[in-house]
This record gives sequence, C-alpha cells and structure tokens, in this order.
Amino acid sequence: MLAPNDIKEELSLAYVHAVATRAGLAIERVTRDRDSIDLKILARGRLHPQATLQSPELSVQLKATARDISDGDKLYFDLPLNNYSDLIKRAMVPRILVVFFMPKDETDWMTVTNESLTMRRSALWMSLLGAPPSSNKNTERVFLPRNQGFDPESLKSMLVRASQEADL
Repeated sequence: MLAPNDIKEELSLAYVHAVATRAGLAIERVTRDRDSIDLKILARGRLHPQATLQSPELSVQLKATARDISDGDKLYFDLPLNNYSDLIKRAMVPRILVVFFMPKDETDWMTVTNESLTMRRSALWMSLLGAPPSSNKNTERVFLPRNQGFDPESLKSMLVRASQEADL
C-alpha cells in the first residue's frame, strides 16, 4: 500500500497530466530529480505568430499538500531549500513550481462515480526566477497567488511566453 504522501504525489502528477493533456500538450516525467525538476511539459510546433522558438518546454517542480495554508489572497507552502535554491536560478528551459492543494480529509481527495471522476481542490503555479537567495536552513516559505491557477489556459499562456523567450 502507498503511504499518504505517496498518494498525494501521484494524485498531483495525475492532476498536472490531466491539465496538460486537456491543453493538448505532452508530459515527460524526469526519472532522476537532480535539478528540482519532476517533469517537463512540451508543446510541438509554432505556438504563436511572434514566437521566436519552436516547440517550447516548461520544467515543473511538483508538490502537494493537504494542510490548510491560507493567507488572504495567497496560499503558502514551505518549499525545501534545495528546491527553492534551484528554482530561483535562470535555466535554458523555464521552470515553475506547481503546488497541488488538497483537502485535509483523505476521503475528499478524489471521488469516483458512474458520472464523474473528481479530484478535490486545485493547483497553483509560480515562477521563482530572480527571487533572492534564502538564509534559511531547511525551507523557504513561498506565497502562491490564488489567481495563478494551474489550468489549461494558463499553461498554454506560459508556453507561448516561453516560445517568445519571455520570463514567466
């Protein structure tokens, strides 16, 4: 049997996969997370008339939590320091953090009926590019704006920006 943290990880991956698939994009899972990257989201071809790059990619550090971590119009997450330190640096492929926020009660994480498959709550994304280095020892608290939902439209928009060599 999977432990609760393993289940959260797999459900967060399923969430991102479903969003990317709905957006018409592909996912490649990174087999060895050595650079704070769990997966890549890939587009093929030219996405926009002003695109300077073909077939843009996006690297994703994926996290999941079932804690109530609200702070007004933002949700916060205590990101391990090694991930934070990697994500603040410029890379050839743009990097984002995606956090899947789940209900506290495990029985609410997912329901299946004859009519639907429902995953409760949602994911938010942010770019940490250019954030200051941390002096903390273990984690850095990051604040994800509620208006940065990880959905098909926002994902396509990020890849268009990546194809134009613009920061996210």
